[in-house]
Amino acid sequence: MFAISSLPTRIFARVALLLCLAVPLGFGALALALGQDANWDLRNYHWYNPYAFLTGRLHTDFAASTPYNPALDVPLYLGATLLSAKVFSFILGTIHGLNYVLLYLLSRAVLAPLAEPRRTWSAAAIAIVGIVGGGHIGLVGTSFHDNVVSLAVIGAMLIVVSAPADVFRGMSRSAYVRVGLAGLLLGVGVGLKQPTITFAVGLCFAFLLAGGTFWRRMFLAFWFGIGITTGIGLSCGFWMLHLWREYQNPLFPYFNNIFKSPLGLNAANRDMAYVPKTLLDAAIFPLRFSFESRRVGEIEFRDLRILGAYLVLLATPIIFYSRRAAAAVIPAVDGVAARYVIAAAALSYVVWVPLFGIYRYIIPLEMLAPLAAVAAIALWPMSLRLRATIAGALLVLVTVTAQPGNWIRLPAWTEKMIEVSVPPLPADTMVLLVGLEPLSYVIPSLPPAIPVVRLQGYFTDPKDDTGVNRVIRARIKAHQRPFYLLFAAWDRNTVDVVLPQFGLSGDFSACGEVTSNVRPPPEDAMKISLCPVTPAGADPGHP
Repeated sequence: MFAISSLPTRIFARVALLLCLAVPLGFGALALALGQDANWDLRNYHWYNPYAFLTGRLHTDFAASTPYNPALDVPLYLGATLLSAKVFSFILGTIHGLNYVLLYLLSRAVLAPLAEPRRTWSAAAIAIVGIVGGGHIGLVGTSFHDNVVSLAVIGAMLIVVSAPADVFRGMSRSAYVRVGLAGLLLGVGVGLKQPTITFAVGLCFAFLLAGGTFWRRMFLAFWFGIGITTGIGLSCGFWMLHLWREYQNPLFPYFNNIFKSPLGLNAANRDMAYVPKTLLDAAIFPLRFSFESRRVGEIEFRDLRILGAYLVLLATPIIFYSRRAAAAVIPAVDGVAARYVIAAAALSYVVWVPLFGIYRYIIPLEMLAPLAAVAAIALWPMSLRLRATIAGALLVLVTVTAQPGNWIRLPAWTEKMIEVSVPPLPADTMVLLVGLEPLSYVIPSLPPAIPVVRLQGYFTDPKDDTGVNRVIRARIKAHQRPFYLLFAAWDRNTVDVVLPQFGLSGDFSACGEVTSNVRPPPEDAMKISLCPVTPAGADPGHP
């Protein structure tokens, strides 16, 4: 890990620069090798939300999709619309590969005491291991964006630890400006994808544990927090204002138990399925999800990076206590920078466990875990050779045992990322959505004048006494026919239950089929239909 190379330092510097150029491009190629993205979230809101935002459909449709901030998806929609699926996926994969560059620079900052070429070699190795995790590889070339906001997380840490002496012991004004800018970058990431809040908390409170006087730590955390708040305002303020105006809840549908929007249930609406239920479950959570990935997500994969860092951090105080009489060690890391990275990673994890428990949301931590583990090992009171051997063995172990997941990839590439064909519809139609199959990606292929209303889904249920259902019923009542129902075949039983609750009935003998390049198998269950719907008692032949 920290072994001396006989190659000249200049060669290593050139190799490092070459890797910073080649690795991102290699991830672009990897995106093509993995196949075209067709994940659930893409079909649910990553495609529809930016379309609705760009075309002014925010008031035309109602409850068609989860109302997430569309800002991060606007480049996705525009790029995938203008470019071929392969070209855009290559660009997206290249962006995902940029995490290597930031991880490399961050690792160099932490390994500052090492002489060249050890520092370059070690930083490159840590960065490579960080980005080839089982969780991350499965996301390369996809639209989830967890490995895009990771750039804000790692970038914020880099701004802080690239000058640890200035931040924790230098002039106060320059230190506060630096951490404020770091917080601003991270805040932009949080605003673009809200689950990134776990890292905002972790990186902010890590200042309290890293070093410096008490008041220096407090002010660093304060100005970092100011930067985060400002960044959230810049990237998400417009959307929070929109949600407040429309739903009286800037985070709708989440945390409505706090904001009390009359349109939603008095509930947090958080997905708690993956959150550990007891303290014991939380304590052994990394051991469980590292070998049982369904505990933290919907797909099978394996990665031991977080578990490895977890065990190293648990062992660190024991090793320090057992070797407290050991002689002083040769420093391999900047102590303050290492403590900040370790504290930020550990605190982010501690926040994530009770808040989400969903692995995708800690992909940045998967990337950072090798560095956090190596930083902790580098502080152990033992010889440099032994520390290097342990760190190197750990990096090899977590690399060779990783197994990437698959978030639904198409068996063959199509010309465009999304290709949908819908049957002709009357000009004054209203399209209704029912079921849990994500179909909002079909909406951009409908005639622009046709409004879409979701009758039932993950956040709307006809049985609930909410303002959302009252708005839906009012829209149906005000619309003077015709109606068409958009649904997937496997949701047919749900359709039969939901339609009567709105005084509607469907004519399933006159359905047209919607064709799509991203419709997953099996064919029979996933068949998408558009069927005429009439108010109960009306003549179905004259909608």
